[in-house]
Amino acid sequence: MRKFHKKRQIQKHALRAKVKKGLSEKNTINIALAGNPNVGKSVIFNQLTGLSQTIGNWPGKTVERKEGHLEFLGFHFNIVDLPGIYSLSTYSLEEIVSREYIISEEVDVIIDVIDATNFERNLFFAFQLLELEVPVILAINLCDILNKRNMTIDFKKLEEIFKLPVIPCVAIHGRGVHQLLEEAIELAVYHHPHAHYSRRGRRMHEHLSHARRTREIYNKELNMDLKPKNSFQFPDLKPILKLGKEVENKLEGLIGEIRKFDNYFSKYNYPQRFIAIKLLENDKEIKKFFQNNDKTRYIIDIAKNYRKELEDFHGEDINTIISSEIYNKIHKITELVLISEVEKEKKKTFREKLDQITTHPFWGYVILALILLGTYFFTFEIGNLLGGYLEDLYNIWSSQIYDIYGEDTLGVKILWDGVVGGIFGAVGGVLVFVVPFFLIIEILQDSGYLPRAAFLLDKFMHFLGVHGKTIIPMILGFACNVPACAGCRIMETQREKKISIVLTSLVPCAAVLTVVMGLVGRYLGPLYVALLFLINFVVIIIVGKILNKTMPGKSTELIMEMHEYRAPNIKVILKQTWLRSKEFIFKAMPIIIILGIVLELLLMFNLLEPINVFISPITFLLGLPLITGIFLLYGIIRKELTLVLLQELANSLGLTIPMLLTPLQMFVFSLVTMLYIPCFATIIIIARETSWKYALKIALLEILVALLIGALVYWGSTLILSFF
Repeated sequence: MRKFHKKRQIQKHALRAKVKKGLSEKNTINIALAGNPNVGKSVIFNQLTGLSQTIGNWPGKTVERKEGHLEFLGFHFNIVDLPGIYSLSTYSLEEIVSREYIISEEVDVIIDVIDATNFERNLFFAFQLLELEVPVILAINLCDILNKRNMTIDFKKLEEIFKLPVIPCVAIHGRGVHQLLEEAIELAVYHHPHAHYSRRGRRMHEHLSHARRTREIYNKELNMDLKPKNSFQFPDLKPILKLGKEVENKLEGLIGEIRKFDNYFSKYNYPQRFIAIKLLENDKEIKKFFQNNDKTRYIIDIAKNYRKELEDFHGEDINTIISSEIYNKIHKITELVLISEVEKEKKKTFREKLDQITTHPFWGYVILALILLGTYFFTFEIGNLLGGYLEDLYNIWSSQIYDIYGEDTLGVKILWDGVVGGIFGAVGGVLVFVVPFFLIIEILQDSGYLPRAAFLLDKFMHFLGVHGKTIIPMILGFACNVPACAGCRIMETQREKKISIVLTSLVPCAAVLTVVMGLVGRYLGPLYVALLFLINFVVIIIVGKILNKTMPGKSTELIMEMHEYRAPNIKVILKQTWLRSKEFIFKAMPIIIILGIVLELLLMFNLLEPINVFISPITFLLGLPLITGIFLLYGIIRKELTLVLLQELANSLGLTIPMLLTPLQMFVFSLVTMLYIPCFATIIIIARETSWKYALKIALLEILVALLIGALVYWGSTLILSFF
C-alpha cells in the first residue's frame, strides 16, 4: 500500500503547474462520499476539507447536509458527505436523500467508502451503486486494521472484477485520501467513461488530452504507479450484476415494458434496470413514476405478478431473494480478493483485550463510570484553574481602570464592564469548561469507545423505550443539545426518535455544565455537583419510563457496528474540537457582549427591577432573589448566559456571587437552569426533526418539571433546616 503514497508532495506540486495548462473550461468537480455508517466517510471528509465546511439541512428535509470545499492540482472540489446508509432502498429519509443526490446532475463522482474489516457486507452497497450506472471510486478504508488481523485484499484483482478505480486508505492517518482526488480528476475530467450513456453530459476529453499525456509522462519520470496500469474503461456491468435465471427473466420482461416509454422515464435519471429492480421490490418512490402516468400504470400490475411468482418459487419475500443472490456473488468475489495470511501465534492483540474488558458485563460498567467521572473531573479542574486565573486578572485590571477613569462613568460601564467584562466572563466562565469537554468527547468518539457505551447501556435504554444507540446522542448532548437532538435521526422508528429527543434534551449540555461547575462546583464543592447530576438523571429515567408507557409501539433491537479500537488522530481531534468551540466563540460571545451592555444600561437607568417584578412569582416559588429572574429568561437564549451575566451583575454592584445567593439558592438556581427548556436553538432543531407542536410540548413539560422540582428542593430543604 505504501508505494501508492510515497513522493506525494513532489508529485502534487509538479503536476499542479502542468495540469492547470489544460484547464480553461471546467475546473470544478463535485464529489459525493457515500457508504455504510461508521466506515470512515466523515474522517475522509474532514481530512480533505479541513475547516472549510458548512453544515445545514437538505432542502425541504430534516436530514443533515455536510459540505466542504478544497483546491487540489488546480481543481476546485465540492465534497458532500452523504448520510451513512446500508442500501439504496427508501425505508428512511436518509436513503431517499442519498439516492436522489447520487443520480442528480449535481454530482460528478461517487466515492464509495468501504470498511475493509467488514468487506463482504459493505460490497452490497457498491453493487447497488453499479446498478445506478454512476462514476464510482471504491475507497477501501481501515486497511491497517485488516493487516493487523493477518489479512489483506488483492486490490488489482478487485479492480479487474469491478473495472472501477480501487484505492486502499487509512483515512485516520491521511493515507490514500489525496489519491482519491487524483482518481476523481481522472474519472471526471480526463476520460469520463460514463459520458456516453449517463445523463450528466459530455466531458471535453480532447481539450484535456495534452494535460493527461503530460501527467502520464511525469509519473513515469518519478517512477510512480499512482494509477493502476490498466486504464479505466467503461465497465461492462452485465456479468457482475447478473442475478439468478428466474429473477433475470422477470427483469428483462419489465425492462422491455419500461423501454417502450423511454422518453418518459429518462427525466427521472434512473437507469432502466434499476427502475425494474426497485419496481420488482415494490419500492414506493419508483412506483410513483408509473402511477403518475395512465399509460404506464399497467406495468405495476405486471411487476406485482412477477413478484408473486418469484416469492412462490423461492419461498421467500422479494427483498430476501434479491439480497441473497447479490450476497452469493459478493461471497465469491470475497473468496477471490480477500487473502488470509497464516498466523504464527494465536495471541490476542491489545485492541482485542481492550475491547473484551470494555464490553465486560461487570468491568465494562466500571470503566464507563470511571470515564464519565474522569471527564467531569478533568473538565472541572482545567476550567476551574484557568477560570480562576482569568478572574484574578480581570479584577486586577478593573481596579486599575476604576482608579484612572472612575467606576460609574458611562464609558467604563459600557466598554469595560459590559464589553470587556462580557469577554472575560464568556472565556473564563464558559470557554475554559467547554473546550476541555469537547476535547474528551472527540477522543472517545475517534477512538471507537462510544459504540461500546451504547452496547453496555442497551438493556437499560430498553427500559426507557429505546435501544442502546440512543446513548450516543445523549453522550453528545453533554457537549451540545443542538447536534445531539439532530443526531436522534439515527433511530429506526418515529417512536424511538421522539423519545430519544426528549431524553437527549434533558441531558445537561456543556453550557449547563459551565453553570454547574462555575456556581455549585466553585462555591459548594463536587459533592453538590454530583447531587445535581443525580437528580437530573432520575428525572430522565422517570420521563423516559412515562413516555415508554404512554407512547404507542415498542422499541426495536440494537443493530450497530463496533469497530476495533484505534489510536486517536490528534490532528483530527483538535480540528473537530475547534469546529465545536468556534460556534461558541463566534455565535455566543457576541450575544454575551451585547446582553452585557444591555444589562449595564438596565442597571444605570433602573430598568431591571420592573422586569424582575414581572417574573417575581416564579422567583418566589423557587426561593430565589428577585434580581435573578431576568437571568432565567436569558438562559432560554443560551444557558451559560445565566452565570456569565450573574457574575457581571455581581461585579457591577461591587459584590461576589456568594453575597447575592445563599448556598441553597445557588443549588436551586443551578438545578432549575439544568432542567428547564434547552436553548432556543435546540427547540428549533426539535421542531425541525418532529414538529412545532411536539417541540412546544417538550418545552412546556420541562419548564413545569424544573419549577416543580426546584420548588420542592428549596421549600423542602428550608423546612428540614428549620427543625435543626
